[in-house]
Amino acid sequence: MTPLTQPAYWSRILVAAVDQAAARLLSTWPGASMAGPQDVRRKADGTLVSAADTDAEQLLVKAITHLDPTGVIVTEEDPATHQANTNHRVLTWYIDPLDGTRQYLDGSTDFAVLVSAWRGQVPEFSVASFPAAGVLAVADRDQATFRAVPQPPDHRPVHACYFEPAALRERLPAGNPLLVDAFESTRALTEVARGTAAGAVAEMCGHRAWDIAALCHLLTATGRHITDEHGRPVRFDGPDVTARCLVAADTRDLHSLLLTTLEPTP
Repeated sequence: MTPLTQPAYWSRILVAAVDQAAARLLSTWPGASMAGPQDVRRKADGTLVSAADTDAEQLLVKAITHLDPTGVIVTEEDPATHQANTNHRVLTWYIDPLDGTRQYLDGSTDFAVLVSAWRGQVPEFSVASFPAAGVLAVADRDQATFRAVPQPPDHRPVHACYFEPAALRERLPAGNPLLVDAFESTRALTEVARGTAAGAVAEMCGHRAWDIAALCHLLTATGRHITDEHGRPVRFDGPDVTARCLVAADTRDLHSLLLTTLEPTP
């Protein structure tokens, strides 16, 4: 069974799996639960992981393996999958069962569950869920849907995540205030796709494919513009991504303006 033959069923099962993973995370999220996260430890790269991460990952991998047994799975919490061979004949699934572990452990709402399926450089299906914020977005090829569609604000901001490009604040159009590090990049890019933000620039800061694949799909599926710092499409050929920055905007003019504020890569 593939998304090409049974898209409604495929979407329903995967969204349900993401919702299950989200519920597992919320059950020990310090922002709401008295239980608190369990089995928190440091991985080999120094980043944190908890039992909630691995439990959520297992739920997602089980659902994806059932629906797409020939697919290639690349998931953050299983280093063995990081060497998987990606190709154009089968789907490659990028999974981040808990994007923003530090925020999650701090009780912040700025954490997400991310799932994205690509065939080569073409996205086919993606889900981004922000459980504590009540945000869920689904992209199916060139269509996107949102749970609880927001009302766009009168003045839609531009987000700068992890840095502030020189002169960006002064060059933005009236009505587009600059918010620096108001959200993590995952949430900021999703807000551009949802229409509640006009644009975003974000340094990669060690992000890998599972951190950004779903967001790139959401942005293109909603007709927004997303590129690297050179204005080129972001490529996914496995876990590593060569982009130094991500630049997203709802119009070509704003996207071009954001690109010109970035310093050239040495």
